[in-house]
Amino acid sequence: MSISPPVFACTLQERIPVELEALYHTTRTHVSDADKLHGVELLAEAYCDLLDTCFVRILDDLNRTNPSPELLEARRVLEDIKEKTRHYVRWTAGFIANDRIPAVIAHFYDMTYKQGLGRDQSFMGFSLSPALAAEIARVVDSLKDGSAKNFEDGMELIILVIDETMGPLSIEPKNLMKFNFVVNKTLDGIISLVKVLFKRMLRKLAPKLPPEMFPQIAAHLETFLIVR
Repeated sequence: MSISPPVFACTLQERIPVELEALYHTTRTHVSDADKLHGVELLAEAYCDLLDTCFVRILDDLNRTNPSPELLEARRVLEDIKEKTRHYVRWTAGFIANDRIPAVIAHFYDMTYKQGLGRDQSFMGFSLSPALAAEIARVVDSLKDGSAKNFEDGMELIILVIDETMGPLSIEPKNLMKFNFVVNKTLDGIISLVKVLFKRMLRKLAPKLPPEMFPQIAAHLETFLIVR
């Protein structure tokens, strides 16, 4: 596995990549029902861990110092998204043939890195185009130096990154599982719903974030961007 900057990198609980690697090697030769259920549960936890790392923690930090109804509402929406994610990822277990699990586990294993790119923690990495990475860096700098007058541009970039990562995180794994038409359409609907909830929440929150929060948000965003 290798990945080159620019990269969006999100740290994971240490046990997730460890268990994912063990499952990757186990399922290359044989997949039991227990392996399948473990894999499904691990994916649900990984999704929720990504949401916690990228969004929940910064919302909690901001709300501790500048409590607001808008931050609490954004937090509520994220918990709703996490609940839907857990429910439907676990729901798919009843429709996945055991022999389709190795390809899905391998897909996530290939996106997970124990170290590298200056990181000493495990992370899930997503390649970014140089143009998108440069624009993110520009917006982050404007948030840090006080030249940004609002957060709308920054939020639209966050939404763009979400759109970019939804492919490897949800669309590609779903396609690898080769569900029947009904299950596939159900999951397409859920993926679309989650994207709508996410975008609506972020766009509603953006104008409510005061400039004094921008440096803290910029520092948070910088932790995910690897440009060299």
